[in-house]
Amino acid sequence: MKKAAVILLAGAQLLIVAGVWLRAHICHETGNLLVGGAPDQLLAWARLTGLLAALAILFQFALLGRVRWVERSFGMDRLTRLHHVAGFALVFLLLAHPVLATFGHAMQADVGYWAQSADFIKSWQGLLSANAGWLFMLAAGVTSALVLSARLSYQRWYATHLVLYVAFGLTIPHQVAVGGDLAEHGGFRLYWCLLYLCVAGAFLAYRFGAPLAALARHRFFVDKVVAEAGDVTSVHIGGNHLDAFRAEAGQFLIVRFLAKGFRWEAHPFSLSRPPDGHGLRLSIKRLGDFTRRIPELSPGTPVLIEGPYGVFTAKACRTQRALLIAGGIGITPIRSLAETLVQTGHDVLLIYANRDSATMVFKNELEELASRSSGRLTLTPVMSGDPAWTGEKGRVDRTLLARRVPDLSSRDVFLCGPPPMMKGVREALAGLGIPARRIHDERFAL
Repeated sequence: MKKAAVILLAGAQLLIVAGVWLRAHICHETGNLLVGGAPDQLLAWARLTGLLAALAILFQFALLGRVRWVERSFGMDRLTRLHHVAGFALVFLLLAHPVLATFGHAMQADVGYWAQSADFIKSWQGLLSANAGWLFMLAAGVTSALVLSARLSYQRWYATHLVLYVAFGLTIPHQVAVGGDLAEHGGFRLYWCLLYLCVAGAFLAYRFGAPLAALARHRFFVDKVVAEAGDVTSVHIGGNHLDAFRAEAGQFLIVRFLAKGFRWEAHPFSLSRPPDGHGLRLSIKRLGDFTRRIPELSPGTPVLIEGPYGVFTAKACRTQRALLIAGGIGITPIRSLAETLVQTGHDVLLIYANRDSATMVFKNELEELASRSSGRLTLTPVMSGDPAWTGEKGRVDRTLLARRVPDLSSRDVFLCGPPPMMKGVREALAGLGIPARRIHDERFAL
């Protein structure tokens, strides 16, 4: 599905919810509640923030539910960044809804804020579980902020984030029993239930059903583990009917190795060579506790795979010329893309930046690929900290790009590397007049 269709579909849900809320409060049997007394106005806005909070949570499930047609329209990295932004908006709505509702009912009953809060929990159907769910969801929001500031590990964040599923479930009885817009309007209640069912169905199908079905069909397993340069290990994955596994060069998989010490963690890794129908290769740099243990994997270990994901593929190349820029382990999708682009007749320049020649992964493969490309692939290694290197030195900046790529304006640019490098290269490309639409990258992050 095209981006515009996905955006229109999401926007339609916002319009439906806002429209039903607006009509219900403007055309209320007691008059326009939006211009009534303070209690009526507070309760009206409390209802809207509650509806929008529930809708925002459904959007969150859709954004990271790995729904194939949504992911292929935008790319997982963009969906992840939108998930982060929407999370902050969700925290605001979660804070605003109970405060507005409590003040509104407290003013109607002529009691204090805390007395009304206690009455909610004691007497109102579904409010006790809703409050518990509310606290859990706020906790998930706080942990997300901590992990983004590098104060909490991914593993702890992931474990805590799973609570969100339970927390949201705890709020549903409150929405149906107490939520006025749902309780008073049968048609809107039916729409709300269908919306929940669609999101839940897609989430379960793509997050759980699709990986399990792929494992049952393909029986993925670790075929062999090969040490590469620069603390990088390649994991070769075998399986059945791999010619039917639809993956493209430049995409990534989320893998879970079903072995002791690995099975509780799933991580994204790029394909480091184009799928050939016989096997898949992931090349992983030792950067943390999980990746440091990759060389310990035993051949025969079953592998649960989600994906493939990503739009960082040859399809994004709108011209017959491409510039590929890789930094460090960012070579994994770039190496895969280079081979595919050469095979499809593109003219390819590959700039590969490293600290020194000893850390240059796939050096022999790239040189061999260039030698048999009939001149369609030109490889330019760049070293930033190797005094003995006689080739290009320094960083990939505006000066280097202008010198090494004189026809830059006629090329699509594919970029992958450490975030600071990618930011600097993007600025250099912008300074050379390359429009953002011609620059392709995929920054998959939490």
